[in-house]
Amino acid sequence: MFDALRDTGLGHSLVPAQTCLMAMLAYVDYFSTGHQFTLVSIQWSTAFVGVREMHLVVCGAIVALNTLGSFVLAACCVPLAVLWNESPVGLAPPGRLVARLVGTASLYMGYHGVVAASSAANAAVFRRHLMVWKIFAPRFMFAAPVFLMSIATVLLLATGFAAVRVLRLGINIGLPRDSGRF
Repeated sequence: MFDALRDTGLGHSLVPAQTCLMAMLAYVDYFSTGHQFTLVSIQWSTAFVGVREMHLVVCGAIVALNTLGSFVLAACCVPLAVLWNESPVGLAPPGRLVARLVGTASLYMGYHGVVAASSAANAAVFRRHLMVWKIFAPRFMFAAPVFLMSIATVLLLATGFAAVRVLRLGINIGLPRDSGRF
């Protein structure tokens, strides 16, 4: 659907919808792999996949990646929403493309921030509810790490993108003028 609308010329106005759709697809992937927002449903057996002996940091990282992997994957796909809508013939100037990437990443982080804030507000409002520790508190306990993981992933992508641009600029400055490369 997004591709068909992109062909009509509405591609750049669809980026917010595509970004929110990617964030929602991360939740679909999270629930389809058997996870839930409860501490009991954490898949602890994945901590020992690929390791011969237990290392606290390695096993913890494996469990965290198993639990939050769909959100990391969705955050890595956020730049695709911008690049998918670019025409390969008339590519936008790099400054404009970077501005769109920053806006899309901010929207993605804002989506998860709103989810985390609303989870905290619901846990505070329903603090006297009988099911607060069954429904609202676990939802907030998982919304906060999802928000922090999405921020960390987007910041790592931005740092990598900036490092590539700086290295490319440094290589271009070091080239002689008659080499024909930019």
